[in-house]
Amino acid sequence: MQKEDRQDPAEREGEEAVRVISERSLYEGFGTYREMVVEQPLASGGNIEISREFQARRDVVAVLPYDPVRRVALLARQLRVPLFARGDHDGYLEEVPAGYIDEGENADEAARREAAEEVGVKVGELVHVGDIFPSPGSSTERLSLYLARYGAGDVVSSGGGLAEEGEEIEVMEWPIARLGEAVQEGSLSDAKTLILVQALMLRAPELFS
Repeated sequence: MQKEDRQDPAEREGEEAVRVISERSLYEGFGTYREMVVEQPLASGGNIEISREFQARRDVVAVLPYDPVRRVALLARQLRVPLFARGDHDGYLEEVPAGYIDEGENADEAARREAAEEVGVKVGELVHVGDIFPSPGSSTERLSLYLARYGAGDVVSSGGGLAEEGEEIEVMEWPIARLGEAVQEGSLSDAKTLILVQALMLRAPELFS
């Protein structure tokens, strides 16, 4: 099969930039929704006009707290209304602690705060796995991913989230080996949790044996 020719990104510098034609707010509530119309240059010449509706969201963090001595990790089980709205899911999801980066915080600080609020632990050194865009076709959200160790003496509360934010979280302690099995089975349905467990598998495979 003939290999498709692809343009080197460095060669794109001289191309005409994407141009904003219009932008407007559609709705502001729990989520903020906007519409943007842009003009995009085509590789074959000329331009194309594209209209997209998207959710404007603050950046978020997610952290997998794990205890390498006891070989366990902490997840948060909570109701996710959009999943319930599908009609084929009970709405509850077991996932790593995650949340918005508050004003005045950096991503590291937010990761530590979310671990304490949701699963009740003060985590140690943070390992930054990467920054990803979970749904680039419909949201501006950028997600910073972390691994973080904790020990038996780092439990600071029972967790559970913040009632004023409508959170009712059940703290779940998973054996790390069982998380590895869930990856192999394809039974982890939360993307950020799947990525972080796989990252831990790459960095500390001995914890999964």
